[in-house]
Amino acid sequence: MRALTTSRGIARDPAIPTLLGCPVKHGLSARDGDVVIGWGQKDNTGKARDYAAAKRLPYWRLEDGFLGYLSHPNLDKRRLSMVVDTSGIYYDAHGSSDLEKLLNDDSWITEADLRRAEAAIARIRRWRISKYNHVAFDLPGAVAEKLAAFKGPKVLLVDQTYGDKSITQGMANDAMFDEMLKAALAENPTAQIIIKIHPDVLLGKKHGHFDPTDKHLADNDRILFVAEECNPFALMEQVDHIYVVTSQLGLEGLLAGKKVTCYGIPFYAGWGLTHDKQLVENRVANRTLPELFAAAYMRYSRYIDPFSGKPTEIERILDLLVAEKQKPRLAAKRVVAVGFSLWKRGFIPEFLGEQVAVVFIKPKALTGFEFQSGDALLLWGRKHDNLLSALPSHVSLWRMEDGFLRSVGLGSDLRRPASLVLDNVGIYYDATCASALENFLENHSFTAEELRRGAALRKSILDARVSKYNVGDQGNLDFRSKAEGRKIILVPGQVEGDASLEYGSPDIKTNAALLQAVKAAEPTAYIVFKPHPDVVSGNRAGGIPADVLADCSDEIIVSADIIDCLDAADAVHTMTSLTGFEALLRDLPVTTYGAPFYAGWGLTTDHVKIQRRTKTLALDALVYGLLCVYARYVEWPKGTSTSPEMIVEQMRQAGKTTVRGGPLAPLQRWGRKALYLLDAMRR
Repeated sequence: MRALTTSRGIARDPAIPTLLGCPVKHGLSARDGDVVIGWGQKDNTGKARDYAAAKRLPYWRLEDGFLGYLSHPNLDKRRLSMVVDTSGIYYDAHGSSDLEKLLNDDSWITEADLRRAEAAIARIRRWRISKYNHVAFDLPGAVAEKLAAFKGPKVLLVDQTYGDKSITQGMANDAMFDEMLKAALAENPTAQIIIKIHPDVLLGKKHGHFDPTDKHLADNDRILFVAEECNPFALMEQVDHIYVVTSQLGLEGLLAGKKVTCYGIPFYAGWGLTHDKQLVENRVANRTLPELFAAAYMRYSRYIDPFSGKPTEIERILDLLVAEKQKPRLAAKRVVAVGFSLWKRGFIPEFLGEQVAVVFIKPKALTGFEFQSGDALLLWGRKHDNLLSALPSHVSLWRMEDGFLRSVGLGSDLRRPASLVLDNVGIYYDATCASALENFLENHSFTAEELRRGAALRKSILDARVSKYNVGDQGNLDFRSKAEGRKIILVPGQVEGDASLEYGSPDIKTNAALLQAVKAAEPTAYIVFKPHPDVVSGNRAGGIPADVLADCSDEIIVSADIIDCLDAADAVHTMTSLTGFEALLRDLPVTTYGAPFYAGWGLTTDHVKIQRRTKTLALDALVYGLLCVYARYVEWPKGTSTSPEMIVEQMRQAGKTTVRGGPLAPLQRWGRKALYLLDAMRR
């Protein structure tokens, strides 16, 4: 089967063949078994509909699903869902649709569907998930202040723009908006009437049914116009009753647990869930909210993972949307990035989002820099902290660092990262103060769905055998026979002078001191020391005196893959190395001599205590918080956001690279840097 269309936009959309389960062809030249498709009830679908009728072919109408996009299609065109209707379309009440038929039928409803629906509704409501998900989680400050000033009940009226076809197709007309306002004022005599108008109305791009400049409305102190972009659920949480003509906001109002009055006939009216101003004769069943949701969101809608491009279920889409909502949102109009090298400038903007303008300046230019309203300052880790005294109070401060599934190759070799972290509180390796990661882990109540995703991600990391840098020779290591029954302890070396040691390891700051401490704590153990790859490559300092190596280690392993080392060890002792976290993933005991981000949660034996960390965490909660919420991912060379699951798969496919020491190491290092620099600068 093929799907034929007259729309070039449909034919070019990479998600639609996956969602339909068949190839899409532009043009009307049918053969047996083909179907014809078009977008909703648009006027430009007439030719396709006529052709389908003439050839006696099925005609399917497509539309965005009710969970449409990670952001907004103007910012990120990758869709999350679509509906495919073989008999009509859900918003056209003049005829039936596949969705209406579902809701009139009891045979498809199962207890499993209803449990899934209830769980999904709870997540949507808790995390304020909507069709578009580009706005801030909370209301804009000015809107929140206006709403807080009125202490009585509140009612929400939802305006729609002139020409919105869902109005006429929902058996409504323009006069109903004025009727709706009059009824809301009369039926709620002590309430504030909030009119939510489309932002395009104030911008002059479109006309609405309510005019904020109308003196009659403006002089009514019970009426408040809200034109700012708001999270629908954040706004609806402030009201008791919602009036709509046909807007989808009424559907989300039901999900928010609000009373909804409909003047037109949207698809969710007529099932006993709404107060309807029109009788809907062909809707004969009474439906519960979970039944309505299961029909519309689970049976009628089809979903696609925006990162893998594979068909999926609503639970995966909610996993992605919930994690996006949990990330600190960089809502600045402009980001002023201080002290970033030319190499890093080639990839930083993709991690900040398409809607953010980035201005790179040198550190000395920060003094006297003219900040604008809505600016944010971006630093790499704790670099340039000495310049922060010049930062105006209205400018938010963000820090950036490498993520934990970073790349195949070293950052010090100028390998472009697949993952970075953004933190508006501190930075994860700085134990002297809190970070966004620490605050999330300490304060968040992890759900079963989040722990499930953390567990699945951990399993995929183990199955793919990936780590932060994915360097080293692969092969089995035989520590066991050499240890002769002794406990095998892996001690990962670190880059001395690194910020993670300066800010995260108050007592022990060198590899030599670490080895001596491990030897003192475990005098009978077989101690394996693995230098940091950056030290082996010659890019960073961290060597150990020969006498300390001889006295405190039994074996030095240089070029082996860190995962092979972990597989061959019984435990890991470290200052703050990420190897400790990678050991936890493999259920190895970990002892910390500093205060890395994964310490203090009941998962490790710690020599340094962090009083702020009071919670005992499940390992899968740590994985979820660190990799699904705190870190951000970009797929190269596309430069588009992606998920940790996709990065793991791409790293698995890419394999490992090897970094060696020796006389040729400097030449090899410069060759790698040149190759990676060219790759990083391509955008």
